[in-house]
Amino acid sequence: MAALSVALATFTVTTANALTSIQVQEIKQAVLGVPVPEMPAKAAELVNKAEKRDRQAVAVTAVRAIAQKHRAATPLVISAVSKAAPDLAPAIAVAASEVVSDQAGSIARAAAISAPTHASEIVAAVSQAVPSQANSISSTVAPVMTRPSASTGTSSGGTVTISNKPINGSSNFPLNAPAKAATPVSIYNAPPST
Repeated sequence: MAALSVALATFTVTTANALTSIQVQEIKQAVLGVPVPEMPAKAAELVNKAEKRDRQAVAVTAVRAIAQKHRAATPLVISAVSKAAPDLAPAIAVAASEVVSDQAGSIARAAAISAPTHASEIVAAVSQAVPSQANSISSTVAPVMTRPSASTGTSSGGTVTISNKPINGSSNFPLNAPAKAATPVSIYNAPPST
């Protein structure tokens, strides 16, 4: 299954050629024409606005353009586009890793965090695209793949009880307001009472 996913991700990256050269230039100008902090949002916006048949080609073109021009922004762009289109996460992670191979681990992690249902496909695809980084990729993304999701919607069970007693159940320390002492005790070096 993983090998099939890798083969599909590698095969589908080549669909960037489905765009005309004019369209490719327009995508590059759109993502590179905004300030660097806005590039992830712009890339995600272009992918969301693209027609269904062109989404992957648009995503790959935008990611590659940004990776070539602004290497440091690549993981952020991968994260934004993977969150906007989780099904494209393996393909864009491979495309970015081919351009910026020394960041393959952080690229795979950004994609896996933003598209956790495709994490194993992302690891397999990026590991195949950048075999020299395969060990670091799997160790970088492994914690993401094994942690439980907070959005599962199921509870672990149990009963919540509200009480004015301490958690350990001892009765010698009630959480009621303190009472005035019947016979005051002098404390050494305490300020005089008025």
